[in-house]
Amino acid sequence: MSAATASTSDQAFTPPRIFAVAHRGASAYAPENTIAAFDEAVALGAQFIEFDVRLTKDGVPVVIHDATLERTTNGQGNVADHCRFDLLRYDAGTWVHPRFAGLRIPTLEETLLAVGPLATPVIELKAPVPPLVLEELLLKYDLIGDSLLISFDHAYLGALRKQNKDFRLGVLAQHWTDTLPKIAKTLAADVLILHTDAVGAARVSTAQSHGLETWCYTPNDPGLVAACAAIGVTGIITDKPDLIRNRQAS
Repeated sequence: MSAATASTSDQAFTPPRIFAVAHRGASAYAPENTIAAFDEAVALGAQFIEFDVRLTKDGVPVVIHDATLERTTNGQGNVADHCRFDLLRYDAGTWVHPRFAGLRIPTLEETLLAVGPLATPVIELKAPVPPLVLEELLLKYDLIGDSLLISFDHAYLGALRKQNKDFRLGVLAQHWTDTLPKIAKTLAADVLILHTDAVGAARVSTAQSHGLETWCYTPNDPGLVAACAAIGVTGIITDKPDLIRNRQAS
């Protein structure tokens, strides 16, 4: 059973405190946004796994961070200019280490199958996947209430909310503005997700007063994790989910 306890529309989204959100999987130890990284995140105790989603030319949601292929695969060009079948040709692991040769760019559906039974999927929409497509996939795997959809595109989050009142939403922001909590509440979001440079005790308190969890991205050293925890941040989006396990064990 995954970590998020909310599974129906009348239940609050109540993640445990404090907890790791594995950033693109355990991306410090395996190639980001691959099944290997997700498996490693689970092995390291992550209860939430974040990954990025874009659309292929033929409309298939796939899991990759960049708009282009060059950094994390041996392919070239824009993800959106390739069909899903074309992407199967590309290696998504060797750029990290030869032992990861043969890893491929997973589809969103493959990722939900791999992650959903073991951890809560935190799905960052890098491109505006049609809300109906997301709804159908999440319904298929009974993940509407046991997943979190996040984006920097707050208008797109509004479209998701219109599609399904039971979607769990997270508002991403690199910089703080005083309107953020209001935006999040208007969207009926559950979580406000801030860059570590934008978090602060007063801001976390403001978010809490609006009924919002505060998460931060992307602290990768124990000191920064401790600083975020000290001001009331509950979700730590990190490449090293074992930092949270080690902190809890100490």
